[in-house]
Amino acid sequence: MIPTLPAPAAIRDALVAQWERIAAALGSLDLDVPSRVFGWRNREVVAHLALQPTLLERFLRTSSPADGSEHTLAHNLVGTSPLRQAIDAAAKGASVADLDFSSRLRRAVPTLLVADLSVTVRTIQGPIALADYLATRCVEAVVHGGDLTPPVQPGGAALAVAAESLLVALAACRPDLVGLARAMLSSDWVDQASGRARPQGVLADALPLMG
Repeated sequence: MIPTLPAPAAIRDALVAQWERIAAALGSLDLDVPSRVFGWRNREVVAHLALQPTLLERFLRTSSPADGSEHTLAHNLVGTSPLRQAIDAAAKGASVADLDFSSRLRRAVPTLLVADLSVTVRTIQGPIALADYLATRCVEAVVHGGDLTPPVQPGGAALAVAAESLLVALAACRPDLVGLARAMLSSDWVDQASGRARPQGVLADALPLMG
């Protein structure tokens, strides 16, 4: 079965709900506890998460009609490896103000809720359909929410979007493995596809998808 994402509005709503789950958990979080990301504490994970609503708001201000130049969802998900050092430096250099995820979320969500979901946004990696970009942010929110200690469990809709998005990325490089990946529990699949768990069997040759 070819991976198919939900409707854009459903992706948007799943992302917002997952961001709200994370915001609700941050008040009791010890920022100095090691996270599941090597070399990062909770502090760095929160800094990276807090940047996402701000970037989205910025990208929405310069959105444009789709013109055929958009990168694919798969390209965006697997294209983060070259940005790894810059992402790490930004997270480790974050100020206290950069950790205010809740305030950034409150500013971004109203803009997102009235946005035309058919537009193209121009991101650091290049142009991408807004709906596809929101799906990549849902992957980020699910994966990095789970990186926190204690982890923020994903909502069912957000987990489904993340799992299907990663299946889309797998289909772009190893379509023969999509059926095997789809048979896994969504949480296990997301962990293996994002490098949080060791893949087994033939999937070990294709995973992780994200650097």
